[in-house]
Amino acid sequence: MGIATVKVMKPVFKPKDEKNAKFVLYPYRIYHIKLFYKRLKMSDRVMDYFAYVDCYRFGVERGDGIIDIQEWKVPEDAIMPSNITEEEAKQKAVESAFNWGNLMVISWWTPKVEVVKEVEAYKVFWIFKEDGEVYVMDSLTGDKFKFKDLM
Repeated sequence: MGIATVKVMKPVFKPKDEKNAKFVLYPYRIYHIKLFYKRLKMSDRVMDYFAYVDCYRFGVERGDGIIDIQEWKVPEDAIMPSNITEEEAKQKAVESAFNWGNLMVISWWTPKVEVVKEVEAYKVFWIFKEDGEVYVMDSLTGDKFKFKDLM
């Protein structure tokens, strides 16, 4: 296995003993989407939507912006493969933005949708030992789980 340079979502939480921790990189595609709405007898409306597409389970989460991204050099075997194509991820993000926007704005017309920015990045999941147990920690939320409970 070789070394790859990838973009990761900057970890907020790290294990206490980070030097002895391992990690797995979980695939995401992040989109900044603008929705342009025309409205009758009202000013037009432009809305920003940030979609985080889980490229392993094919779900979408809405964000407040694009998280800080870092470049890491990592062993290729630490990278989880994506289960969807770039086009499928983009379609899912646009669909999610469209549905969210239509809940927020009343308009007779379908909004114009523009993908402003697209980033492929990985979420870091730390794997470490603490008190004789192996844990997995989400680097963005700090949630940790016993590894044996995930099996």
